[in-house]
Amino acid sequence: MSRATVEEFQMNAAVQLEAVERSEQFVIARGQKAVARLLPAEDDGLPDAEREEWRRAAMANLARAYDPDEPDYGAAAIIEPNPHYRP
Repeated sequence: MSRATVEEFQMNAAVQLEAVERSEQFVIARGQKAVARLLPAEDDGLPDAEREEWRRAAMANLARAYDPDEPDYGAAAIIEPNPHYRP
């Protein structure tokens, strides 16, 4: 199992994620305390038809959340900008 501090992970996430892609578990720690454990992705076991049904339901709910006539909010409407946002 690989291990890195939060700071090490932030500086070089791509290298650490390669370990996960090689099916290794990876722990991100703050000091001696583990704050996250990355595990290799597993097949969810859902049949394609069920996966497609979940996708359609999610898209329908998203469409209900935003009206076709929803206005496009410009930068002037932002009250408190996110300093980390990069378009």
